[in-house]
Amino acid sequence: MKITKQSVWVAMLSIPLMLAGCGTSKTVTTNKPGTTTTTTATTKENKVDNAKAESIAMLKKVVANSSNADNLVSSIDFNIKSGSRDITVDGKIYMRRNQVIRIQLSPMGLVEVGRLEFTPDSVLIIDRLHKQFVKSGYDKVSFLKDNGIDFYALQSLFWNQLYIPGQTDVVSASEKYQVTGNSTIAMRQGKINYLWTTDAQAFINKVVATYESAKQGKSSLNWAYSNFKPFNGKQFPSLQNIDLSTGSRKIHVGIDLKNMKDDSKWEPFTKVSSKYKQVELKDVMNQIMNLQ
Repeated sequence: MKITKQSVWVAMLSIPLMLAGCGTSKTVTTNKPGTTTTTTATTKENKVDNAKAESIAMLKKVVANSSNADNLVSSIDFNIKSGSRDITVDGKIYMRRNQVIRIQLSPMGLVEVGRLEFTPDSVLIIDRLHKQFVKSGYDKVSFLKDNGIDFYALQSLFWNQLYIPGQTDVVSASEKYQVTGNSTIAMRQGKINYLWTTDAQAFINKVVATYESAKQGKSSLNWAYSNFKPFNGKQFPSLQNIDLSTGSRKIHVGIDLKNMKDDSKWEPFTKVSSKYKQVELKDVMNQIMNLQ
């Protein structure tokens, strides 16, 4: 598709739209283990201890494979497909642990036309072509608030990591997960079911989240990782394909990272020019939702 002003704006806004379909709950709930009757207390305790040990061992392998870099910078090919739209734009991605995730779009690698920036407190979208921007807290936008999505949930997806709301140490919260064999890790959080699939080396190659909403019906998010390459002493997925299905609407986003670097020489937060006009995210998102 020809890159137009409208198509770039659609591309920038479609990422938060895509992620809104399946969010994560901010409330951490603890599922109490069920009880079963066994012939002896010792047999029961041994089974529980063995299962717990196996789960923790699996989680430790997955965590050990996760990148511990504080920064990631890379040029990208950004592709989005929605209805009849198929847009591919050059760009760059900047990520700094616990601070920011930024995507900049620059058709043919020339002038930046759009910027999307997630921070712990807000979402910022800049349309440089029309000199306008959107900035809002996660709790101020209905689709983010209703789905409970926050910065740290997004960070776990972009960084190819496990995640539990409110937890920094995944292994210590191992009781939240249900580990099956050496390939799947499941968790239910509120109305959301998560399933992480790993390969033989315990690298996460897919996350599937399904969400039931009285307003939107059933939504599913499929975030697949592939083409792992060396980055900061470990392996990191240079290709991330994201598919969202919400009712009859389907969106695909592909992010192909070209030359990943652990670079800290960049400013983490964007200052918007006073010449730019602020517009409401919810109004623009309603427009995007109606595009076919």
